[in-house]
Formats: sequence, structure tokens, C-alpha cells
Amino acid sequence: MKHFKSVFYSSIMAMTLALCTAYSAFAEFGPGADIAGEVIVSEVKADKVSDPIAEKLASTMTSQLTDQIILVNDHNLTLWNRQSDGSWIKDMDVYCGYGRKGLKAYTERKEGDETTPVGSFPILHAFGFGSNPGTAMTWREITKNSYWSGEKSTYNTWVESTTPVGGEHLSEYTICYKYAMAIGFNQNPTVYKRGSAIFLHCKNPEDWGSAGCVSVTEDNMLTLLQKCHDGCYIMIVPNEDYISNF
Repeated sequence: MKHFKSVFYSSIMAMTLALCTAYSAFAEFGPGADIAGEVIVSEVKADKVSDPIAEKLASTMTSQLTDQIILVNDHNLTLWNRQSDGSWIKDMDVYCGYGRKGLKAYTERKEGDETTPVGSFPILHAFGFGSNPGTAMTWREITKNSYWSGEKSTYNTWVESTTPVGGEHLSEYTICYKYAMAIGFNQNPTVYKRGSAIFLHCKNPEDWGSAGCVSVTEDNMLTLLQKCHDGCYIMIVPNEDYISNF
């Protein structure tokens, strides 16, 4: 009888141990569970790495005039938005082209020298062929009578005329000006022959160089338009050390 009870209790204990083992095998292990002696923990990194360019933009005079800056830093174009706490966050980062003869201080540039002016300028408005592509900027549609004047009386302005006007006949630039922004270079005051028709536009299919404008691919130009609004500025510099000047 004693032998029977001993076998019976041993069997019950063995079954209980087997059930516990089986249950453990199907259990889920969350953070902090001890598996084979190794503790698994969830780690959250709260450190925020500051961007030196964002810090430089925050200290500029331009940052006091606008909450949106297109920065052309040599061949790198980035879009920055000011946050409620005054910091600047990058929203776009692409390659860009500019004048075939490089960059030049805006006070030294002359018409026809194929350089892009260095400085900080307001974006006057967006323009192109067809209806507004979804930008919050003021949009002007190119017509067959649209010119960017090179004549002294209307120098460096958009003119609608049924007779030819010296300068650029905008409707002839069906690729580059499909989507574009007018840069407020040489405005208030306008200096005759310093340069006109400086735009941010779609890239020329043949090369990245231009007569003085900044260019990006058509897809990037469209994206930029859809992200920007009136009041945006463009800052053009050869390197980031120049940012603090504007």
C-alpha cells in the first residue's frame, strides 16, 4: 500500500512539472524578461543632435523676416522651416545647378556674365505653364504675351505685351519654365544691367549650368512648389561660412 501511494504521488508531481514546462514554452517574453540569464531591455535614446546649419540660419537676419528659407549651399539645395520654438528643421535636400561661371556677390554681378548672385532674396512669386500645380505661393501663368523685361523702363519685371519686349520671352522656355520661382534679385532698387530674370527653375536637359539661375530636376521643382508658401526667401552661398552674413 505504501509503495502504491509513493508511485501515485510521484506520477502527480511529474505531470505537474510537465504542464508547467509546456506552459512556459508558449509564454511571450516582454522587455525585461530573463531568458537564459540575459536581460532584454527597451532602450529609448532622447538625445537630439543639433544641425550646425540650422543653428546658423537661426542667427541670421533672414530668419527674422521669414519662416521658410530655401538654402543653396554650393550645389546643395535644402528647404528649411522655422518651428514655434524658433529652431529650423530641414524639409528637403537635393542637388542643384547654377550659373556656368559660378557664384558672385550680388553687388558685383553684371548682366550676361553667367554668374548666380550670392545673397538672400525674397521669392516674388511662382510661375509656369498651366494652372497652379498645388503651391501655396502666388502663381502666375505664362501666356504667349509674357516677357521678363530687359528694357530700361521696365527692367527686371514681368511684362504682358502684344508686341515684342527686349529680354526673355517666357513662353519660349517650355522645359525650364514649366515650374519656376522668381527670385527677388536686383529689386528695390533695380540697377539697370546688373542682371534680370534670375529664377529657380527646372533643369535644362542638356546640362546643369545656366545663365545665372538656380535649377533642380522637374520632380524636385514640383515638390518644392508644393512645400513652399508666400514669404519664402532663398539664400545663395558658396559655403556655409557665408550664411551668417545674411
